[in-house]
Amino acid sequence: MARSKWTLMLVPHDNERVRSIQISSRSVRAALSTALVLAFTLAVFSVGFFVKQSHHVRASRLERENRLLAAEVHEMRSQMESLSESIDDLSKQGEKYRVVAGLPEIDPQVERVGIGGPGTATLQSATLFRLNPERGRTVFEASSSLGELLRRASLLRSSMDEALDAMESSHERLAATPSIAPSSGHLSSLFSGARRHPVLRITRPHKGIDIAAPVGEPILAPARGKVSYAGFKSGGYGNVVEIDHGFGYVTRFAHTSRVLVRAGQEVKRGEVIAEVGATGLVSGPHLHYEVEVNGRAADPLDFIIEDAIPD
Repeated sequence: MARSKWTLMLVPHDNERVRSIQISSRSVRAALSTALVLAFTLAVFSVGFFVKQSHHVRASRLERENRLLAAEVHEMRSQMESLSESIDDLSKQGEKYRVVAGLPEIDPQVERVGIGGPGTATLQSATLFRLNPERGRTVFEASSSLGELLRRASLLRSSMDEALDAMESSHERLAATPSIAPSSGHLSSLFSGARRHPVLRITRPHKGIDIAAPVGEPILAPARGKVSYAGFKSGGYGNVVEIDHGFGYVTRFAHTSRVLVRAGQEVKRGEVIAEVGATGLVSGPHLHYEVEVNGRAADPLDFIIEDAIPD
């Protein structure tokens, strides 16, 4: 059987003769196959080139984004350091509130809840660490610091809430607790279980403190309460004012020149109740100030807060 052939005829525009070329079908198929292979190879290389260029552009963009991210993380860590210092200051202030509220200090072991550890790593930072150890470490440290700040802030909030709740519940007690110096002057005699009396020349307990001051110096109520006694009292006290503050607190002010309140009167902290004098058994003008807690004499200096401001 004769093989099929293809005939190509070339017809020129001038009067030259027509030329014909015969090509076998196998040659045509071979030429077409070669052309297709060349076209496919060119297409593959073209796609590969553009894909490679795309990857290069994407890698450059990701690198730029990573640098920006690293800069933002660095800035964030700087801000977290400032926030950490602020939390430290608030923690110190919170401890003062706890002392005022009568609460114990926070256990150091509890405070260490703010310290991060291996368990604080996130899946994202672990994956990034495998891809880029340096940046992964930066993100990990930032994540740990942020977790620490969140735990410390939560602990501080709980501590402050506890202190505020305690202070609110004990507000009445605090208002009734003697806390300010009743008069200005020089401390001339301390609370003592045995003191030689300057007039009687005998040794006996001194249940309060003496504040030397000129006659007429104002005497202030050290806390809120009700006047339980106002007038002259024997035993060397002279003119006396006694205030029952409640919660077992009673204060006594002796040797006054003038009594400015009456029995049954409500007074508030800082209110003038009398004036310094020299009535009773004294060697000179001064205020004798006593504090009793549940019927027992206590050292008034234990209750005076320096620089305290009256309500």
